Amino acid sequence: MNFVGHAYIAKNNPELIAGNFAGDSYKGHLENFAHLPSHILNGIQLHRYIDDYTDNSPFIKSVGQRFQEAGITKVAYIASDIILDHFLTKNWENYSAQPLPDFIDVMYAETDKNLAYLEEDFCFMYAKLKEYRWLYQYETEEGIDQVLWQFSRRIGFKNDLSRCMAIYQDQKIAMDSDFEAFMNSIVDNSTPFIAQLIS
Repeated sequence: MNFVGHAYIAKNNPELIAGNFAGDSYKGHLENFAHLPSHILNGIQLHRYIDDYTDNSPFIKSVGQRFQEAGITKVAYIASDIILDHFLTKNWENYSAQPLPDFIDVMYAETDKNLAYLEEDFCFMYAKLKEYRWLYQYETEEGIDQVLWQFSRRIGFKNDLSRCMAIYQDQKIAMDSDFEAFMNSIVDNSTPFIAQLIS
């Protein structure tokens, strides 16, 4: 999952959003970050749970294999993460009664008030994300195509990420079926994990 998907899983516990949103910035054992507030640590743990669950999902593996079969090698699962956010945002009303722009505002508000605890590299990227309104682009095919291009430039090796939207459009029915099944699965399975995490 990408930014919106990670935050969506924490929607009922917004205090987890900042750590979850910035989770990729925290490398190594959690003990290395014992100085952080508990809500940030819990958010990082949720981020890692989501990543592990996503990486092992047969539905996401199916999407990744479709990209690989179309010639996408190193970045197939990066593409699936980003386009999963597109699936979620374009079908947002099926997953939340809260309008998407309002939810993005919550993401920003929760993150902004915790910036002092977040890693410098994340804060730099987050400032750009807000400046260029990336999250508001996820809902449309034109927007996510631009996001894929932006991500392709951030990756430190030559890649075909910018080709992936065309592949998705060609296989949209099958990929969306996998994405829908994945969303149902992760929502069901993350709920008890979060309950245990914050208990």
